Amino acid sequence: MTILDVIGDLEKELAKIVGKTNVSSEEFIRVSYSEDASPFEGNLPKIVVRPQTNKQVSKILKLAHQERISIIPVGGRSSINGSPIPRIDNSIMIDLSGMNEVIEIDENNMTVTVQAGITWSGLIHELKKKGYKLGFRGPYGGNAGTVGGSISANSIGCGASSHGSACDDVLGLELVLSTGEIIQTGSNWKDNSSETIGSFARYCTFNDMTGLFLGDHGCLAVKTSATLKIFPLPKGEAYADFGFSNLEKAVNAFHEIQKNHLVEEAVMLGDSNSIDLLASTYRSTFENINCILAVIIEEASDEIAQLKKDLVEKIIRKHGGKSIGMFLSKAHWLNMFNLVQSLFEEGFWYNTCHLRPIKTLPQLIEKFHELTNKYNLKENGINWIISALGVNHCLTSGWITLYLKDKSKEQIMHKVWDELREIEIDQEGVPYWTGKLWEPYVLDRVDKNFYNLLKHLKNSLDPNNIIHPYMFEL
Repeated sequence: MTILDVIGDLEKELAKIVGKTNVSSEEFIRVSYSEDASPFEGNLPKIVVRPQTNKQVSKILKLAHQERISIIPVGGRSSINGSPIPRIDNSIMIDLSGMNEVIEIDENNMTVTVQAGITWSGLIHELKKKGYKLGFRGPYGGNAGTVGGSISANSIGCGASSHGSACDDVLGLELVLSTGEIIQTGSNWKDNSSETIGSFARYCTFNDMTGLFLGDHGCLAVKTSATLKIFPLPKGEAYADFGFSNLEKAVNAFHEIQKNHLVEEAVMLGDSNSIDLLASTYRSTFENINCILAVIIEEASDEIAQLKKDLVEKIIRKHGGKSIGMFLSKAHWLNMFNLVQSLFEEGFWYNTCHLRPIKTLPQLIEKFHELTNKYNLKENGINWIISALGVNHCLTSGWITLYLKDKSKEQIMHKVWDELREIEIDQEGVPYWTGKLWEPYVLDRVDKNFYNLLKHLKNSLDPNNIIHPYMFEL
């Protein structure tokens, strides 16, 4: 008999570690923790625990390893991919959102070290007080989304055009392994690393141990803190929206702007329906606007920001676009974590978030429009937004989001959603996050040797398979 066989004993053991008020087995709590913001359903955890320190997490992992009880580490559970929800019954859900402190702002090395449960909006607020900003600012649910959750899921969002994904600015991690050992990565590999705080270098001395755990969707270890790059707040800003009659021309301009690293953020609305939902005044004011590219520039001075804006405008004109204002770019940037809420008025979201080369957007959008005609989406009460965010070099997020108001049309929605994901992954796309959203499509196509290596890593790091079992079907 294990501790799990007697729920009262398990609750008592966990209460000894984190305190009675930070443990719950009440059904309504457990039900809420079996879900995220996706349409997917998870299994019911047996108990939820909220640690405050890395040592408490270590003790929980030692207990779980000893008793062979599965654990699921979670943050804000605001994801729309189904990755943080349990795949098996009777797990311990470790809610890290109580670990939300800024540990250190290192102004010499320009880093910030934070507990993994801090939200992106909370971190941005604390850094702004000191005159700093992040590179990657967080996913669009950054009021609830946590640093630990985002770096576990390869999140893409605000600031990605210039800085890449949530993982690209990570310099080091503190992790708790399945057997309870606490380790640090990056430049904190020395045996006195417990005396230091943040890593100042990620790529040094050994292989990239930090990268091993980024994007693991919480199945290799529990992240308790992370060190990220920071930057001075900009003293100059510029915003601009550009209209195009033609998708191919907009994509060519988008690609040239991204490859020259001219902007902090570039986001495109890929058809007239998307513009009607998000920036309808442009369609009524300007003729023949079928695509919009919005850009945000941040620099050390207004003069530099304006020079970059002038360069962007030259590229836009070269590709047949025109300046139409700055409403969309300002709304996108200044309301970065509050912009998406109004879209729920269109119905429940069915997302297909993934990465792709910018130049492949026209063929994807053409295929999607064929689907809209095949299934008569408008007539069936299904709406959509096609948006594409520049990501680091010459990549873009492929965000084709479907909205369903009429639940009686759910069967049609699922057919479209399934076909669209098949098209996206076969047309040069790759998911940046996986979870239940993408696993069936990814695992059908993964190289056998690649997947075997992933299994070997999982078996080595978590021999009892207690950390988020069955993620990636491991």
